[in-house]
Amino acid sequence: MRNVGRVQSIDRAISVLKCFSESRSELKLSEISEMLGLNKSTVHGIINTLKYNGLIDQDNNTQKYRLGLYLIELGDLVINSMDVRNIAYPIIDKISQKLDETVHIGILDGTEVVYVFKKESTRSIKTSTKIGFRIPAYYTADGKAMLANLDEDKLLKIIPEKIKAVTPYTITDRDKLMQDLRKIKENGFAIDNQENVVGLFCVAAPIYDYSGKAKYGLSVTGPAIRFNNEKINEAITVISEAAKEISKEIGYRGYH
Repeated sequence: MRNVGRVQSIDRAISVLKCFSESRSELKLSEISEMLGLNKSTVHGIINTLKYNGLIDQDNNTQKYRLGLYLIELGDLVINSMDVRNIAYPIIDKISQKLDETVHIGILDGTEVVYVFKKESTRSIKTSTKIGFRIPAYYTADGKAMLANLDEDKLLKIIPEKIKAVTPYTITDRDKLMQDLRKIKENGFAIDNQENVVGLFCVAAPIYDYSGKAKYGLSVTGPAIRFNNEKINEAITVISEAAKEISKEIGYRGYH
């Protein structure tokens, strides 16, 4: 796509913000400058503007920069604007009580799942994730539940031919993944049996919006050792019915 209408200074400011991550929560000016390939004076001017607007903070002792608290407010606004969270909460609460495992709602952003809602299990051993956490969609049940509803031509463009294995159970061959996605589309649910994290099992189903798009993935995740055949079948039924209920609540008319 042509960069029509884009403003370079805003692009650069966003690039500064994107330098930070969970593993790089604090950075020096020189580190940001090196990461972006920009001179320090340019980066310093951008950072000062971001600091003034509360998007970046600076540690007075180390002089390192970190993301500002105002981003939390903006993040809350984004999540709160998603009606699905409020609509889904009572339904998810019932799922959590019935299955006593962690329940997530994720959205598809390119080839990544971004988790926007979480209801934790009450058990001592449970899934550890955070709101806003991102992961390649083809590693996860909720991601595959959404990917399965995309056109195959699009899938072939966005899914790499060879997928990096993150566990011994990861599907690394694109053709095999495509077969899995076709089966998921036909069945209406997806399973991740330790494909992303060894020891974790996940069942997911798509949530459709008013336009018929699989906009969200609803999933239940827990230790694989607790998911025997009986619990897997129960989870499939509970998650599939809940996803249908939420879909109807947000305007989908494909279910009768």
